[in-house]
Amino acid sequence: MSEREAQELVAKADKKATSSSWFFSSTSKYEEAAELYTKAGNIYKMAKRWKESGDTFCKAAEMQLKMGEKDEAANTFINASKSYKKSSPQDAIMSLEQAILILTERGRFQSAAKHQEDIGSIYESELIDLEQAMRAYETAADWYAGESSTALSHKCMLKVATFAAQLGQYEKAIEKFEGVASASLDNQLMKWSLKEYFLKAGLCHIATGDSVSAHNAVERYCDMDVTFSSTRECQFLQSILTAVDNSDVNQFTASVVEFDQLTKLDNWKTKILLEIKNGIGKESSLI
Repeated sequence: MSEREAQELVAKADKKATSSSWFFSSTSKYEEAAELYTKAGNIYKMAKRWKESGDTFCKAAEMQLKMGEKDEAANTFINASKSYKKSSPQDAIMSLEQAILILTERGRFQSAAKHQEDIGSIYESELIDLEQAMRAYETAADWYAGESSTALSHKCMLKVATFAAQLGQYEKAIEKFEGVASASLDNQLMKWSLKEYFLKAGLCHIATGDSVSAHNAVERYCDMDVTFSSTRECQFLQSILTAVDNSDVNQFTASVVEFDQLTKLDNWKTKILLEIKNGIGKESSLI
């Protein structure tokens, strides 16, 4: 099978889709056109002509919509997005949005959430647009929550919190980290992650520059989980809070180095800690 064959199939499908005949119903012509477009889309896919494959699958989906075959159209738009993703992430997002529109109208929110999560992933990894990724993951989290898919909802919500902090939206990050932590208190499978959520939320509190709020937050985390006060994460938060209160950069740096030696700090935490370090003493110097 060649690209020439795919082009011929598309031309045949275009002609079929726009034809008028006394002998065939419109549904019949759209059905035949959809089959031809789908076949052409698969040939293009095998030839790694990703844009042409996506375009052709979208044409097939439009035929299916004209026949009222909404579920099939949603699946075809998803197939289009898989081809587009190889060459045109923005087109992949548009195809997924078309599928999601159908899925939400059909009340299929679990499936819609999965593809909304896919959109978040494209914005995150392909387009490096954290603002749009955050919005997509937040919508996915809400839909998963509505379908009682708690673990999937939390996974997306943690993405939202992570990106919010990277964008300097610390209050939003705190809300999401604390929300997931609260929901995980009575879940034995998720309880081991509490200290990580509390640490991240605590760092965001400190990064806001509101020391009183940060102290109150750490106390609250200790009340929420009685084991937290004995963790290295809690002791780390308390030590860097003391350094911030004392405007002591050396004490802050020593606390970070000590923690990092036993628990390697990832890039996200390192960035937040650098923000905190850069803010030490600024408030007092303004007085």
